[in-house]
Amino acid sequence: MFSHKMTRISALSAVALLALAGCGSSTDTASNQPSSSEASTSAAAETSALTVEGAWIKAATGNMTGAFATLTNTGDEPITIEGASSDAAGMVQLHTTEIDPNTGTSTMKEVKEGFTIEPGASFELAPGGNHIMLMEMKCSLVAGTSSVITLHTSIGAVEFDAEVRDFSGAKEEYAPGEASAPAHETMSEDHSMHGESDHSAHEAEQSDESAEAVLPQCA
Repeated sequence: MFSHKMTRISALSAVALLALAGCGSSTDTASNQPSSSEASTSAAAETSALTVEGAWIKAATGNMTGAFATLTNTGDEPITIEGASSDAAGMVQLHTTEIDPNTGTSTMKEVKEGFTIEPGASFELAPGGNHIMLMEMKCSLVAGTSSVITLHTSIGAVEFDAEVRDFSGAKEEYAPGEASAPAHETMSEDHSMHGESDHSAHEAEQSDESAEAVLPQCA
């Protein structure tokens, strides 16, 4: 009987030891794998290395407008702004403004390589300089409202709200005629060469442009 009792105690002890070993292994495995919340926090921290301040968009009822802000890299690595997008526009580009030293006229130019911001540095998007160009507008942006813009960067997508403001300066930067001037010059030449048939088509195109100018307000 004594021998039977000792055997039973030994068996129970072995089971307890195995259970403890299993718990320890499970704990070690869990500790070696980051939780989903930790992974999300890490991704959020990386994205927050780019801060956006003072964001605004020039109010517009026509085909294009500009967006501006101060972008700051608070991280340890360079950040490149590779592009942007907006639900309010069919096309969004990164632009810079170049001034002709001879004529003083300004010309917008797409910056295909993007804007790179060094660690600890700030980058200004401002009228008459570097900016985000919203084109092929789907709706009108009315002063006092706001619109969301997404920056596509080397550290991921960064969304921000931009206040819509009335702005009377730098009109030449955002007038649809400025960007499409070469096309209008070509149409004028074609009109003089091809006569009346092209005239009707040109009038129809002008009518379409007028219709585009009357856009529904962005939601």
